[in-house]
This record gives sequence, C-alpha cells and structure tokens, in this order.
Amino acid sequence: MTVSGFTLVSRILGFLRDVILMWLLGVSMVTDAFFAAFRFPNMFRRIFGEGAFNAAFVPLFGRKLAREDRSAALDFARNAFSSLLAVLGVLTVVAIPCMHWIMAAVVPGFLPKFERDLAHVGAGHADYRININTRGARDVYFQIEGRSSSAAGHWTNRVGIENLRLVEKGRPATPVLPGDFELEGLKPAAGAYRLAADGLGRIVLPKGHRFSRLEGRMVVSRSKATVPRAWIRVYRNHPDTFGLTVQLSRIMFCYLLFMALAAQLSGVLNTFRVFGMPAAAPIILNLTLLAGLLLIWKLELVPGPVLAWAVAVAGFLQFAALWANCWLQKAPMFVVRPSWTPELKRLMILMGPGVLAAGIQQVNLLVGNVIASFQEGAISFIYLADRVNQLPLGVIGIALGVVLLPEVTRKLRSGREREAAESITKGMEFAMLLTAPAAVAMIVINQELISAIFQRGKFNPDDALKTGWALAGFALGLPGYVLVKVLQPGYFAREDTKSPMIMAGITVAANIVCSLILFTALRPTGYGHVGIALATAIAAWVNVCLLWRGLRGFIPIGKQDRRKLIRILLASIIMGAAVWAGARALAPWFAGEAWLRLGALALVVGFGATVYALLAVLLKATTIAELKEGLGKK
Repeated sequence: MTVSGFTLVSRILGFLRDVILMWLLGVSMVTDAFFAAFRFPNMFRRIFGEGAFNAAFVPLFGRKLAREDRSAALDFARNAFSSLLAVLGVLTVVAIPCMHWIMAAVVPGFLPKFERDLAHVGAGHADYRININTRGARDVYFQIEGRSSSAAGHWTNRVGIENLRLVEKGRPATPVLPGDFELEGLKPAAGAYRLAADGLGRIVLPKGHRFSRLEGRMVVSRSKATVPRAWIRVYRNHPDTFGLTVQLSRIMFCYLLFMALAAQLSGVLNTFRVFGMPAAAPIILNLTLLAGLLLIWKLELVPGPVLAWAVAVAGFLQFAALWANCWLQKAPMFVVRPSWTPELKRLMILMGPGVLAAGIQQVNLLVGNVIASFQEGAISFIYLADRVNQLPLGVIGIALGVVLLPEVTRKLRSGREREAAESITKGMEFAMLLTAPAAVAMIVINQELISAIFQRGKFNPDDALKTGWALAGFALGLPGYVLVKVLQPGYFAREDTKSPMIMAGITVAANIVCSLILFTALRPTGYGHVGIALATAIAAWVNVCLLWRGLRGFIPIGKQDRRKLIRILLASIIMGAAVWAGARALAPWFAGEAWLRLGALALVVGFGATVYALLAVLLKATTIAELKEGLGKK
C-alpha cells in the first residue's frame, strides 16, 4: 500500500505534467524529439537499474544479510554501488559524444528519406528521381541545408522540383498542385517548384489519406564557379527533429547514471523493508519537470533544452534523496575501490541474463519507438497512451513486484517454499482483481479518457482519437504486463535469471514480428502506431505464458482460484458495459469544454468503480477480509 500510494501520487503528477506539456506544445516536432530522447536513458535506467541490477542484487544482498551480519552485507552493497558507478560512468562518457550514431539507430524514421550532396553536381545539371513512402505520413518536407548561412539562398534558385504526384494503389496518380494541396515554402516557377529563401518547403497531406508514395524529379543546375557546400534532403518528419533529439539526448543521458545508482539504493532500502522513500523518489522528477514547464510558459524559453535539463537535474535530486535516506537508516553507500569478489562476480553473472528478463517491456517499447519514428507524431501518440496505461501498471504491477521480490526471497531462504508460492498466487489474484476492470474500461472509453485528460490547447480531437486507439491496444495487454511483474520474483528469488532471459528473447522476437506486420498493415490508415501498441500487448501475454509454464510445478492454482478468475472477468465485462452506456449518456459533456469532459470522466469512472466493487463482492470474486489482508502490513 505504501508503494502504491506514492506511485499513485507520482502518476497523477505525471499526468498533470503531460497535460500541461500537450497544452503548451501539442503533438509537435519538440514533443516527438523530447519523448524519443527521454525514452532512451529511461529505458536503460529501468533495465540496468530497476530491472536487471535489482533482480540480481536484492536476493544476494538479502542472503548476505540473513547468513552473515549487517556490516558484511553493507560492504557488499558498497562494492556493488562503486562498480555500478564505474561502469555507467564510462558508458556515459563514451555515449554522449557518440549520440548522433546512437540516435540514428534508435529513431531511424527521423533521418532523411532522400539525400544528395549538391557540391558533387558537376557543370551543367543533375537529374534525380524522388520516390518517398508516404503511408501514414502527415507531411513531406524538402530542405536545402548548408555549412554556411548563405548556402541555402545560393542553391534555392538552382534546384527545381518537378512532376510531383502522389500515388494511391488502384487509382491514377494525383498531381501536387497549389489549389489542391496546402503548400508551404514551395513557389511555382516555370512548371516546377522552387524552395523559399530559407531552403525549407512542406507539402501538407490530407487527413486520412491513402497515398502510398510521392514521386517526382529534382533538377539541379550549377556553373563552373565555386559554390557553397550544401545538401538537398527530403523528410517524412520535420527536418529539425533528429538534430533536436540528439541534443536533448546528450543533456539527459546523465539521468541514466543517477537513476541507476538511485535504483541500487532503493534495493538496499527495500531489503530493509523501507518502501516509502524509494516509491516517493519519482515524484521529484515530475515536480522538476512541472517547474521547467512553468519557466517555459512564463519566460517563453526554448522548450526542448529546458525540459532536458529539468530531467538531468531531477536525476541528481532523486539520487541525493535516496542516498540521504540510506544514511538515515545507518546504511550509507560510500564510493570504495571496486573489488572483484565472488559475490560481485555472482552479481554480474545473474545480472547479464536479467538485462533482458527484467527489462523486457522497455525493450519492447524501444522496438516500438524505432518503428514509430517512421510515422510523424506516432512517438507522441504512443508515449501519451503508455502514460495512461502506466497508471494501473505502476500502482499495481510495479508495487507488487517491488514488495514480492524481498518477501519471496526471505521465505525461500528460510525453507518456507509453500508460503513463497502462496505469496505469488495471492499476488496474481490481486493483480487480476485490479487490472482486469482497468483494462476493460480503457478499451471501451479510450477516446473519452484521452480527450478528458489531454485535449486542450494545441492537442486537438484528431490527436485524442489516435492516442485513444493506441491506449486500447496497450490495455489489451495490461493484465499481462502486471502478471509478468508478479511471476518474475518466482525466478529471481531463486537466483534464476537464465530462464527468464530465454523467455524474454522469445518475447522480443514476437514483439518485433508483430510490430512490423501490424504497423505495416495499419500505417496506410494513419494508425500504424496502434499496431505497435497491439504488438506490445501480444508480447506481454506471450511472456506470461512462458513464465507461467516455467513455474507450473511451483505455484499451485486450485479450482477455487480458477473460479475467482472467472468471476473477476465476468464482473469486469458487466462493468465495461455499464461504463460504455454511461459514456454514451454523457456524450454531449465529452464533446464540450475541458472542465465538462473532466466532470463527465469523473462521473463515469466513479460509476464504473462502484458497479465493479458491488459485482466483485456479490459474485464472490473477493471479500472485504481478503482485501484487508492483501493491503495490510505483515
């Protein structure tokens, strides 16, 4: 309950942060770049810090504490802390200068789809063919960019863009004409287009279009005279998106270092059954970002760098707060000279497979991020949908995983294997009791949820619709995400990270295959990002099936447990029907002002929660006594 309570506060502040961010910036080049840049260090923080490191560290630290004394356990923790600092410090120093190449692999869709070096054009002229994939694209950008400020101006009168036409399968090609399409920075000139003086032009594609590609010719002419060095490029995203992503990633990368160290400090505190400060630490990130947004709004600062520096500062503040809490618990973490002890060697052996096993969802989300970069705005849609999906996942799933790992470890170390299995079984029941109705609600009122939370300012109804369908895709896998967090301690507590690693590899492969298939199938409709969300949900259930099969002989599921599951699902479905009917009844409110939408959402959610609570008790899916037992301190 402690972990869930603080996580809930953090998630609410996170929602407030994202609501203000969307109000100020909308789904834009800046938000795409910020979310893409933040995903990368955040993913590694969760994999190496919260995931793989603690999955290996907590059982070893707990065993050291139980078998030896506190002093020996803390010596091991300090050695691990110093080793983590050394490894991640080197990684940070190496990665920041190489960020351009790293981001090229992480967000390849931000790179140009056509690129030519104009300085290589000889005397006379060059003729290039343009063929750009436009499935799901919102705009196509043309840019001349040079090393000097005068380069674009020199080349704009020497580059002609001719015979532009958009191709739709089964139909004649559609010429790109000023009266039929919204054009910016493209000036008609003698049957062709020339770019404006700043060297940037854009074709705005119709909403819901089914054009598969843009074809045309680019004719470049020059004299024998020396010309400034420049490049002509064609993009599916804003040309500045990739450069801004690289800049923000460099600023935020130190967040990885601080947060991985903070996660290790959290592992020490959790082993001592101190859950408050580790759970409350993420609140600092949201408060810092809210302060940054306030500065952007009041002082009209450039938003991207301000948000990136806010993340970096928040990482340091979280680390400092957890370090101080360890000191207050008389378990301070000092930097010592790393020593290759048998315990550290065992930690590294366990941590290797755990990189995939504990960070599987983050790997899947990164895969989705790479694919989503090929559709403008998709990264923002997926990020916002995942933020809503993360509320029940964080409050329930992560809380259960954090509490179960040291609990199951203690019981196994003391020979109470049956009690350890019962703890996981109870965790599964509790997870399904709370996540099944949340998943159903997010599916049936997905657009209403998103519009009530985010739709204001520059975040428009079309953005809400596309984000809502992504939320529905993620919600199909919500119970699976949470069950993964509940089942993994059954392996980690026994220091088995190899089996989950193999299962994680299968899950990642399933996610990649499904993402590519579904994204390709849905991209022509403009909803390719929904395919990525669906693939992530499928991968979560694949992971659950594999983990469950591996623990089949350890965790007993009796007839009574199966009956409870059926009752939970039945109560959730009936509740979903009631919520859907309530949303339809309040449809005029959901179409009104922001405060009306929020009021309607509060009424519908309150109505759904009441219906589900009554059904859960009447159908005997749970009892008041069982809820008190699950939330009580033992």
